[in-house]
Amino acid sequence: MTASGSRSRPPRRIVLLAGPSGSGKGELSRRSGLPVLALDEFYHDLDEPGLPRRYGIVDWDDPASWNGGAALEALTALAHEGSTEVPVYSIAASRRLDTRQLDVGEAPLIIAEGIFAAELLGPLAAAGLLADALVLQRPTPVVFALRLTRDLRERRKPPHTLLRRGWSLAREQRSDIARWKAAGMRPEGLHRGTRWLRRLTACAEAEQHLHTSDPRTEILRITAVCFLREGEEGPELLAVRKRGTGSYMQVGGKLEVGESALDAAMREVHEELGVQLAETDLELLGDFEALAANEPNTTVHSTVWTTRVRLPQPLTVRAELADHRWVSIAEPGTGARLAPLMVQHILPALRTAHNGRRG
Repeated sequence: MTASGSRSRPPRRIVLLAGPSGSGKGELSRRSGLPVLALDEFYHDLDEPGLPRRYGIVDWDDPASWNGGAALEALTALAHEGSTEVPVYSIAASRRLDTRQLDVGEAPLIIAEGIFAAELLGPLAAAGLLADALVLQRPTPVVFALRLTRDLRERRKPPHTLLRRGWSLAREQRSDIARWKAAGMRPEGLHRGTRWLRRLTACAEAEQHLHTSDPRTEILRITAVCFLREGEEGPELLAVRKRGTGSYMQVGGKLEVGESALDAAMREVHEELGVQLAETDLELLGDFEALAANEPNTTVHSTVWTTRVRLPQPLTVRAELADHRWVSIAEPGTGARLAPLMVQHILPALRTAHNGRRG
C-alpha cells in the first residue's frame, strides 16, 4: 500500500526579535505589519518545580523559567500550517490562564519576539525556517523608563520589585546586547529595524511567488513503529520529537546498509526508547510516502509497523529524541505539528483498522 503526498506551499519563515524587556519589541513588530508570536506566552507557571529565583521571586529573566520546546513546536506549526494553539499567559499572575488559536494567514514571515528569542536561533536555522535574527538596541535610560511605565501600568509586580529589577536590568543591558550579538543576532534601532523588516517581507513575498511547486526531491528510506494504547477517549498513538525540531512523528529512522525494515524497526525502538521488541511484537500497517517533516526537498518512503507492547512508566526517550506525547487517533488536535506521514497516512490507516475491528 503506497501513496504519494502532494507538495504544499513553502513554509513561512521566522524572524527572531530579541531585546531588553521594555525596549519596544512589540512596537517594532506592530510597525512591521507581520503576524507575531509573543514568546512571553511560553513562560512556565509559578508553581512549576525547580524554577530559578532572584529578588525573592522567580527569575523570569532566566531561560530556565521558559518553555522553549513548546515555543519551537508552535513556531514550526505556524511555519508549515499557518495556524496553531498558543497559551495566554498572565505576567501578573505568573501562570497560563487560557489558550487561543493563532492564525497567520498567507504571510510569508512571522515574528517571534521575546527576551529568549536567541534560544531558538539554532533549531530554526537547522530546520531551514530562520529568515533573520534581530536585537532591538535603544539607549538604556529610554528602555528603563519605557519598561517601568509599562510594568506599573500593567501591575505586573509590586512597585519596589519593579524598581529593583529595573535598575538591575539597566546595569546588565550592555552585556545582554553583547550576548545576543554573540549568539548571531544583528542589532537594529526602532526606525531602521522597521524599514528592514518591510524590505525583508517584500523579498519573502517575491520568493514565495517564484517558488516552483514540483522541485526534484530526494527519496529517503525509513521505518516507523506505532506504539498504541487505550486512552480515556479511545486508542492513542505515541508521537516523539527529535531535538532541535518542532514536528512529532513515530519512533523509527533510516535503514542501515543491508538492513531490513523489520530489523531497523527493532533497532530504532531499542536505541530511542530502550525497549527490546521481538519480531512477533510487530504487525505491518503498510508502506507509505510523504514529504519529510524536517528535511527540505525530501520524500520519505516508510514501512510502518504497529505494536501494543506496554511501555515502561514513566517513559524516558533517548538518543536524538527530545520528548514524547500520546495523540488520540480519532482527534489528534491542533496543538502540535505532526509530521506529514503521520497526518496523511498513519492516522487514517489506524482509524480504518480500528473501525474494521469494531465492525
